Amino acid sequence: MSQIPPPPMPPSQAPDPHQGPNSSDKFQRGAQDAVTAAKAAAQDAFKVFMQLIYNPVGAMPGAFASLNPNQAMAVGGVFAAVFTLCLLFGGSGMAAMAGLPIGSMSSSLGFKGFLVMLLTSFGFAAGVAAGNYLTRLALKGQGSLSFDIFSGGASLLPLGLGLLATAILSMVGISGAIGSVPTMIGGCLMVLVLFTGLTRVANINEGPASYSVGAILVVGTVAAYLIGRVCVKVFYGI
Repeated sequence: MSQIPPPPMPPSQAPDPHQGPNSSDKFQRGAQDAVTAAKAAAQDAFKVFMQLIYNPVGAMPGAFASLNPNQAMAVGGVFAAVFTLCLLFGGSGMAAMAGLPIGSMSSSLGFKGFLVMLLTSFGFAAGVAAGNYLTRLALKGQGSLSFDIFSGGASLLPLGLGLLATAILSMVGISGAIGSVPTMIGGCLMVLVLFTGLTRVANINEGPASYSVGAILVVGTVAAYLIGRVCVKVFYGI
């Protein structure tokens, strides 16, 4: 007896070899790629952090040279994100530095204050990277945008950790000159890392680089102030 062939598949169920993946597959693949990229950036950032924690200044050029441009930008972005989180948990230091008319926004004024602190801190990080970029162009230094982002993030990381450590010491009752020591150390390391990047990576002469560090921090502070003022105006109307 001959075997009866199965009925043909309805046209609606037959796969179309010319049809690409549907939108859900594209979204799922995009999400997986984003997670993979985030994990890779976090791993690279941790490796660089382990180099910088022992020698924050001297290891900076070698750490940058060990990364390709995409990795350098990703690591700088991770460091900037850590800096922002440290400021959010560390109180209103950025608000005071930017001259905003609000006290401890992240803790006493709820979600709106949290957003103001978040965007202001991000504005400072972006401003430092932009200041590094403008300085490098003005002084005809070497490098690329990946260096500017990496240098900005690597310089802000010790400042953020210092501010966080000062806030923790304050919580346990250690304040004043002793409690401010981590912040002072972090600020000094920030200046040194910026200077090292300008002189040993961008190959800018030490004289102009010395003054350029201050200009970079001014650009960062102005960016934080402008973004903070806009946020305060939007959220609080003042």
